[in-house]
Amino acid sequence: MRMAANGLEPRLEGGVAAVARRLCGVQAQDAAAARLAIRARTVGLVAADVDAEPDVVRTWGWRGTLHLLAREDVPWVLSLVAEREHRSVASRWRALELDDGVYARARAAIAERLADAPATRAELREALAAAGVDASGQRLPHLVRRAAFEGLLHHPLDGTFAALEPLGDPPPRDEAIAELVRRHAEGYGPAGPDDVAAFSGLPKAAVRAAWADSRAPAASDEASGWLRLLGAFDPVLLGYRGYEHVVPEEHVRKVWPGGGWIRPVVLVGGVAAGTWRLDGPRLVVDAFGEIPGEGLQDEAQDVARFLGRELAVTVAGSSGSG
Repeated sequence: MRMAANGLEPRLEGGVAAVARRLCGVQAQDAAAARLAIRARTVGLVAADVDAEPDVVRTWGWRGTLHLLAREDVPWVLSLVAEREHRSVASRWRALELDDGVYARARAAIAERLADAPATRAELREALAAAGVDASGQRLPHLVRRAAFEGLLHHPLDGTFAALEPLGDPPPRDEAIAELVRRHAEGYGPAGPDDVAAFSGLPKAAVRAAWADSRAPAASDEASGWLRLLGAFDPVLLGYRGYEHVVPEEHVRKVWPGGGWIRPVVLVGGVAAGTWRLDGPRLVVDAFGEIPGEGLQDEAQDVARFLGRELAVTVAGSSGSG
């Protein structure tokens, strides 16, 4: 049921925005990983389709990290996370000598520069310097991030920064949390309030107060051996408290090696059976479970098609392809 809710089996109908809506956002700190998360849940798209989707915005959201969000979801998501994120960096702002006066000048300069066209980091630094704002070192990312939490800008997958037109006022906070709970149930259920809190970064008490029984799409009738090649930081690995829903205990460190990284996973019948990586023209699988050879070849070919390149599959590890 969780795999069906997450759009993995069966895959979702619709495009990039449909996936972003169903999952209440796709983590996009790593742009390549975000594209692969969309591929695993759709049919026929290519990487450029993800970048070009007008109804999806890449901005800072859940847990203070970059996400692909459906454009209409941005106001209520930001209303839930912005204030908490501002508080979390207050001491760092003091250390960087950033105060409300500096931010007001920076905000005006950023808005003026982005009104003309998207800008790179270097171009934003130049615009801020011209306005008398020191944006050296970590000052620039902090200033940009706050502007993003206010809905002033977004950060497309091409690495630029762009103006974000007003998207409407968010609902009251209790309604926004209720929307989060409902949407998480649709994209990750069956789940509980602790799962919603882990996914969103919101306090558990606030989530529990809005909790209602989750509902999820019906499970697939397909055989249990279906296979997906998930990208790094895939939503199905981030949507719950803990990891036992996907990764057997003895293999956790192979998927979560430390340093905040979550490796791409080979998912077989809803359970991690290995990790994978791209190494030049090769798609290299490190197996720790049984991996069906035909399913792996089909998925590898689809990754190659999605990326527009040729890939040969190499399997290593404790179990080869079946």
